[in-house]
Amino acid sequence: MRLSSTSRFNLFIFLILALLAGYAGCGGRDLAGDTKSFFQRLFGPKTPRTAFRKELVKNGSIGDQDLELWDKAYDIAKSTPLSVETPHRELISLDNNLLYSAQAMRLTIPVGRRLRIRAQDAGTPLFGELFSLAKGSAGKRPIAYWPADGREIVYEPDQLPEEELLLVVQTPPWQFSRYELEITTEPVLLFPVEGKDESAIQSFWGASRDGGRRSHEGNDIFAPKGTRLLAMTDGEITRVNNGGLGGKTVWLYDPERDLRYYYAHLDEQLVGRGQLVARGDVVGTVGNTGNARTTPPHLHFGVYAGSATDPYPFLRRADPPPPRPQYNLKGPAAEMTVPRSGNHYLRLTPGREGAKIRQLDNGEPVIALGVSERFYRVKTGRGEIGYVNFD
Repeated sequence: MRLSSTSRFNLFIFLILALLAGYAGCGGRDLAGDTKSFFQRLFGPKTPRTAFRKELVKNGSIGDQDLELWDKAYDIAKSTPLSVETPHRELISLDNNLLYSAQAMRLTIPVGRRLRIRAQDAGTPLFGELFSLAKGSAGKRPIAYWPADGREIVYEPDQLPEEELLLVVQTPPWQFSRYELEITTEPVLLFPVEGKDESAIQSFWGASRDGGRRSHEGNDIFAPKGTRLLAMTDGEITRVNNGGLGGKTVWLYDPERDLRYYYAHLDEQLVGRGQLVARGDVVGTVGNTGNARTTPPHLHFGVYAGSATDPYPFLRRADPPPPRPQYNLKGPAAEMTVPRSGNHYLRLTPGREGAKIRQLDNGEPVIALGVSERFYRVKTGRGEIGYVNFD
């Protein structure tokens, strides 16, 4: 007997649910949670934007043409983002033109940093979605988004050594909107040397060692002998050794991130192999054992994910507050004219060294959509979007 397409689909769903039930019955996780997770991965999350769009269509409160324009703005922004670096702050001011409603930013965040994206002063609903551009995902589905009643995304990259991300922010159709974005990062781990911070690092990743025969695979943090060394996160002590280049060493495994942290040249080791430690527990003290016996006391700190990776992003303090915009836009989507003298370049990033899109014509009209420190985000008559400085 030949099954109809509907019957085949129902059979497929039945088999999937049966497999999940069997998995749960054999000691797997909660069935309801597994089923929800499976369908979220299969069909993608229902973000506040998609839920809002569905309600617009359901209530008949948007026409097909306007919906198409709103979706087009989202797709254009997603495919042609500008690039920013943290810390970044930008004032966005938009009128009710549907094609202005979405803006996008591309950023690269190293492992070891926690990304925070906040929107402030938004008097209207605002949809923010974060995508990963890592190979295999290509920004198909958002990996994070701020909730309908919130204005913050917090995300920790897991792609070594860094992850390319795409932020898309869109306002509802037909609404004037003005908001300020703030994008910062902070370390995900506790600093390993008590009472010290990144200013105590005096030798960095890649520095020459043994006359150039090898390079430094860590950061050296200098502190008085006996200064306490702290567990940077919850984890397990997997090795406690004495000998070789590192002298007295401790290895801490971080199961949450599948990373190993290496403490070397210790004076004292105050933990044992197999011991579980909590963030902030003392694991040893600063010394100069091993090949550091002729140098001032310091901790050689390394991060390993199979091979070594630069630990500096884990050690660098939280970003300072980003500079505030130096200009105030005259109004939403304000019309501006490129000055009639000087050279003014449309760029992909808000900086004088940013990649150039093209040189703008003197006297050329543009629409100002936002401002970041001393750079305007503008849209040209050709449809290009970029940053430009008119100083």
